[in-house]
Amino acid sequence: MGAKNKRANSDAVYAKKSAKSGNKNPFETSTDQTATKGQNAFDIHVNKEKFQILGRICKHDRGMPGVSRAKALQKRAQTIGKQYAVKNKTNKFVDRRIGKHLSGDQLTETVMNARFLAEKMSQVRASNKAERYNLNDDELLTHRGQTLEEIEQYRDERSDDEELDDEGLDADFTSAANFGGGDNETDQDRQTAIDKMILEQKRRKNEIAKEKDEVYDLTEKLDANYKLLLPLVAKATKDEQAPKPPPDAYDKLLKEMIFEPRGSVTDKLINVEELAKQEAERLEKMENERLRRMKADGEEDEKDTKARPKHRSADDLDDGYFVAEDDNEPDDTLAYDLDGNLGTHLNGKPNKIQNDNAGDEEEDNDEEDGEEEEDEEEESDDDSEVDNLSDLKESDSGSDAETAPEQPASKSPKKKSLTSIESKIEDTTIPFTLKMPKTYEDFTQLFDQYPQPGQQATIVERLIKCHHPKLEGVNREHVVKLYSYLLQYIKDRFEDASEQDIGKNFELISGLMPHLYDLTQLNPLRMSSTLLDVIKEKYGAYLKNHKIYPTLDTLIYFKLVANIYSTSDFRHPLATPTYIFMQHILSRARVRTRQDIGMGLFLVTIALEFGSLSKRLLPCVFNFLQGVVHISIPKRDVEQVEIPPPFENNGPLSKLLAISSSTAEESASLGEQKLQPEDLVTHTVTLDFKVRALDTSLCLIREAMELVAEHPGACYLAAPFLPLFNQLPLKLYPAHVHKHHKDAKELLSQLAEQKQKRLAPAERKPKALRLLEPRFEAVYDDKRRPKMSKAKEERAKLVHKIRREKKGAIREIRRDTAFVQELKLKQILQSDKERHEKVKRIYQEASMQQGELNELARAKKRKKF
Repeated sequence: MGAKNKRANSDAVYAKKSAKSGNKNPFETSTDQTATKGQNAFDIHVNKEKFQILGRICKHDRGMPGVSRAKALQKRAQTIGKQYAVKNKTNKFVDRRIGKHLSGDQLTETVMNARFLAEKMSQVRASNKAERYNLNDDELLTHRGQTLEEIEQYRDERSDDEELDDEGLDADFTSAANFGGGDNETDQDRQTAIDKMILEQKRRKNEIAKEKDEVYDLTEKLDANYKLLLPLVAKATKDEQAPKPPPDAYDKLLKEMIFEPRGSVTDKLINVEELAKQEAERLEKMENERLRRMKADGEEDEKDTKARPKHRSADDLDDGYFVAEDDNEPDDTLAYDLDGNLGTHLNGKPNKIQNDNAGDEEEDNDEEDGEEEEDEEEESDDDSEVDNLSDLKESDSGSDAETAPEQPASKSPKKKSLTSIESKIEDTTIPFTLKMPKTYEDFTQLFDQYPQPGQQATIVERLIKCHHPKLEGVNREHVVKLYSYLLQYIKDRFEDASEQDIGKNFELISGLMPHLYDLTQLNPLRMSSTLLDVIKEKYGAYLKNHKIYPTLDTLIYFKLVANIYSTSDFRHPLATPTYIFMQHILSRARVRTRQDIGMGLFLVTIALEFGSLSKRLLPCVFNFLQGVVHISIPKRDVEQVEIPPPFENNGPLSKLLAISSSTAEESASLGEQKLQPEDLVTHTVTLDFKVRALDTSLCLIREAMELVAEHPGACYLAAPFLPLFNQLPLKLYPAHVHKHHKDAKELLSQLAEQKQKRLAPAERKPKALRLLEPRFEAVYDDKRRPKMSKAKEERAKLVHKIRREKKGAIREIRRDTAFVQELKLKQILQSDKERHEKVKRIYQEASMQQGELNELARAKKRKKF
C-alpha cells in the first residue's frame, strides 16, 4: 500500500509541473551539440608541426573536416542539385512580347502597332514554312498586277460557248419533235419540219453575222476617232504640267558621266622573255629588209623579174597580153614623147635615147633650164633614197645614223644631203642579226670590218639582243664569252697605243660602257669573277717591278670598275681590291717621266671618282698631289724640301716640272688646256705639259679637299700644302693657273684654320641616389629560394598563386562531378526500386487471378461428379 501511495504522489507532483509548463515537451529546450560553445573533441583534427617557428602564423593548425564536408554537401545540394533537378525541363512561361517591361500607361499606340506587325510577320513565316512543301495549292498567274480571273477585257465579248448555245435547238422544238408535242391542227411531216429548221438556223446565223459586222465597224470608227483625239489630249496634259526647273551642275555632270565612254581594255604587260623574243623578231625583220635593199643595188629577185614586163617594140603584136601588170609600176614601153624624141621610162626615171638630131635640139635649150632640171633630179633622188631608208627609224640602237632626223622636203645643199645619206648607208651595212663569234679571232675580224666606234657599239648591242639569255639557255655562256672578248679587245686596243689611237680608244670605251653594264647585269657573278681575274693578273704583273707605273691597258680596267660597279660600298668584292691596287701604285711607283706624271694624275682622278659618294679618302692621293706641286718648285742644288716618297727631295727629278725664268714669256702666253692623250705615252717633258700638269693638280687638290671637308682630320690634310703653295713662282704661269691657285689656297687656308674639338668621354646618364629607394629586409623563413630580382620574385609569387588556385579548382570540379554522379546513382536506384515494386505488384495480381481461375476450374469439376 505504501508503494502505491508513493507512486500516486509522484504522479501528482509531475502533473502539477506539467500544468505549470503548459504541457510542453521537456526535451524541446535542449540545443544541438554543434551549436554549443563546447565542441566535440572527436570532430576536431589537429595538424601537427614538427617545428615551431617564431613570426609564422599558421592558419590551418586545426580544423573540423566533418563540419566542412557537411557544409559543402549542403551548398552543392542547393546549387548543383537544383540545377540537375530542373535539367531538360521547361516549366516557365517567358513573355517575349515587345515592351513587356512597360506598364499599362506606357503602352502607346506605337508599341501596339509593333506588336501587331511582329505577330503578323511570325504568322507569315509560319504559313510560308507550312506551304513550302504543300503540293496541292495552285499558283495564281497574274498579268500586270491582276489575276487572270479578274481580267474581263477581251476583244470579243461573246465566247464560243455562247455562240454554240445560241446556235443550238430550242426547247420547244425538241419537245415537239421528240416527244410528240405541238399543235395537232397543223400536223407536218418530218421532212418539212427539218427544212423549216434549217431555214430558221440560216436566218439566225445571218443576223448574228450582220450584228458582228456592225459592232466591228463601230469599233473601228471609235478607234479612228480616238487616234484623232490623242494629240489634243496630249497637248492638254502638256499644258497642264508645271514647267521643269533648269538642270543644275550636278544633273549635267551626271548625264555626262552616263554617256561617257567606258575605259577600253589595254594590252597585257609583257614579261622579259616575250620582250626579248619580240626584239629578236624585229631585228630579224629589219635584217631581211636590209638584205632586200642590198639586192636592189645589184641583183634582182626572181619574182620581181617575172612580174616586170619585158621591153616592147613599136611593132609588137601584143602577144604577151596575158601577163599581169601593175598599174602603179611605170610604163617601160618605147615611145615618142611630146617633143618628138624617142625614149622610155625605166623605174620612173626618164632615160632619153639621144641621137644626133636630139643632141642638136638639146644644145639649143637654155642653160638655166638645164641647171634647174638637174637640181630637181638630184632632190628627187635624195628624197627617194631617204624614203627608202625610213624604216631605220624603228631601230632602238644608239648609233648616230639611226637617230638622225628625217630630211625635210625643202631644197638643201647637195653636200649635206649626200653626207646624211652616206651615214645611213654605212649603218645599213651592219647586219641586224649576228651570230656569236666562236673565237676571239672571229670577234676581232668582225670589229675590223666596222672600225668606227659607233658601229662597234651597235654590233655589241645587237649581239646582246640576239643572244639574250631569256631566249635560250645556251646564251648564258655566250654573253660571258662576249664579255671576255670585250675585255681582251679593250686590252689589245690600249696596249702599245699611239697618240692618235688613244682618243679613238676612249671614244670606244664611252660607247661600250652601257653595253658592258648590261652584260654585267645579265650574270653579275660570272662577269665580276671574269673582271676580277683580269685585275689579279695585272696586279701579279705589277708586283714583278713595283717601282714602274703600269701601262694604260692596266689602268683602263680601273675606269671600267668605277663606271660599272658600286664603289661606295664599305666592302665590295671587286671595287675594294681595285682601290688597294691604286693605293699601291701611287705610293710605290717612282715619278721620273712625263708618262709617269700623266698616269698618276689619271689614277688620282679615278680615285676621287671612287670616293665621290662615300667620302672615303686615299692617303696616297694627297701625297701624289703634294709631290706634283713639289716638283713644280724651282730649287737650287743644295736646297732640300721635305716630301714623302716616292718623290725625291733633291736632284734633277725633284724639279722635273719647274719652269725657268728664261721661258717666262712663253709660259705666260699659254692658254688653258686639259691633259692630252700624248701625256700618257710620251716621256719628254715640255713647257706646255708643265703648265698643264700643275693646273690639273691645282684643280684636283681643290676637288679632293672639298671631298674631305667634313672629315675631322681635314686640317692635317690641308696644312702640308700651304708651304708648297707659298713657294710656287706664280709670275711664270698664265692667268688661269693664278685663278686655280687662288681658289685652292683659300679652301686650304679655311680647312687648316679649323679647330678640333677636345676628346671627351661619352656622356652618361646620372644614376639616381640609392638613399631615395627604400630598402626592404627579407624575412628568414627557413626556405631555400634562389636569389631573384624584384620583378622576377613578384612573377614567381603570381605563378605560385595561379598554380594553387588551379589545383583548388580542379579539386572542386572533381568533387562536383562526384556529387552529380551520386545524384544520378540515387535516381537510378529509386527508379529501379519503383520498377521492382511494380513488377512485384503485377506478379501478385497475376497470381491472385490465376488462383481464382484455378478455384473456378475445381468448382466445375466438382459439379460434374
